[in-house]
Amino acid sequence: MAYTEQEVDLLPEELKKAKTNLIGILIFMLIFFAFIKFFFWDNLLSDIDEMIPIVIFGVFFLLFLAVLGYIMRGFILDFFKRKKQILTGIITDKHIDITTSHSSRGGVRGSSGNKTTTRRTYYLYFDDKKLPVDASIYGRMSVGMEVEIHYSKYSQTVFYSRVIAEAKISEDNIKAIVPDVDKHQNFVPKERELQMTKADFELLKKARNRAIKNRIWVVVVLGWVVIGSLFSGLWLIPIMLFPFTIWWFLAFRKIVKYILAYRKEVNTGMKVVYSELVLDKFRHTGNTRGFFIRTNYQLISVNESNYEQLRMGDLIMVFKGKATDWVFGFMTSDNELYEVKSDAKLKKK
Repeated sequence: MAYTEQEVDLLPEELKKAKTNLIGILIFMLIFFAFIKFFFWDNLLSDIDEMIPIVIFGVFFLLFLAVLGYIMRGFILDFFKRKKQILTGIITDKHIDITTSHSSRGGVRGSSGNKTTTRRTYYLYFDDKKLPVDASIYGRMSVGMEVEIHYSKYSQTVFYSRVIAEAKISEDNIKAIVPDVDKHQNFVPKERELQMTKADFELLKKARNRAIKNRIWVVVVLGWVVIGSLFSGLWLIPIMLFPFTIWWFLAFRKIVKYILAYRKEVNTGMKVVYSELVLDKFRHTGNTRGFFIRTNYQLISVNESNYEQLRMGDLIMVFKGKATDWVFGFMTSDNELYEVKSDAKLKKK
C-alpha cells in the first residue's frame, strides 16, 4: 500500500472551519430557496398553464436539491461527528477534471451573449485512494512525493498538508542533465546533433498529419463561409463573422506552418538530442483529455501507455528537429522511441 490513514478528533481551529463551511452552505441554500420562491414560483410558474415546463423545472429543482443535500450532509456530519483522517503516503498519480459549459444570457435592448464557464477539479491518487484537493496543493505536490494530508472524514475538506520527502531521483540521472562547464566557467548544455533515422521521419510525419487533421475541418467548413463569401462579392459576411474569420485564418496558417516545417526538417535531416528528468505527471479528463509528463524543462503530452510506464526520476532523451526546434519524440531507458502528442513549438522565422 502506498498510504496509511488514521482517524482522530478535529482540532479547535479545524472545528471552527467545519462550522464556517456548514454556515456557508446553509446561507447558500436559503438564498437558493428564496430565489425559487420569489422569482420562479410567484412570477413565472403562476402564469404557465401547461404542465410540461413545470415538470421540467421540477426535475431540475430535485436534481439540484439532491446535489446540494449531499454536500450539506458532509458538512453536517463533519461538525457533529468531529472526526478527520490523517493520510500519509506516496502520491501515485494526479488528475485534473476539466468541464466547460456554455450558457446564453440576455443583453441590453434584446441583445444576447454567450458565457463560458470552466470548472477544474483536482485529485491526488494514493494507489486506489482518490482525494480531491485545491489547486495550490495540487500544484505544490508531485507524483512520487511522500506527503501528509489532514482532511475531514465526510466532506473531505483539507485542513493541513505537508511534504515529508521529495520523489527519489538517482544521482546519475541528475548528473546527466547538469550542463558542463567550459574553461571560462560558462554552462555548456549537454546536447548533441545526430542524423535522423527512418523512425524519426515517421514520427515527424505522424505529427504533421495529426496537426493537419486537428484543423482541417475548421479550414474546410469555415472556408466555405469566409472564402466563398469573398469570391461571391459578399464582403459583409466575413466582417460580420469576424471572430470566425480570424479562427479560419489562424487554423490555415498553422497547417501551412507545419507543412513547411516538415519539409525543412526532411531537407536538413538532423536532430538535436538532450536529456531531461521526469519530475511529475498528471492526466486530464472532461472536455479536455490527455496524459502529460512534466520534465525539468517542459511539459510533454504522451499517449496512455507511455504515461503508465514513466516514473518520477526517469531519465529520457528528447529529440527535436534542428531546423525548427520541433520536439517530436523521446526515448526511455528501454531504447524505444515514443511519440510526443502535443503540438510542436516551432521556431519562429
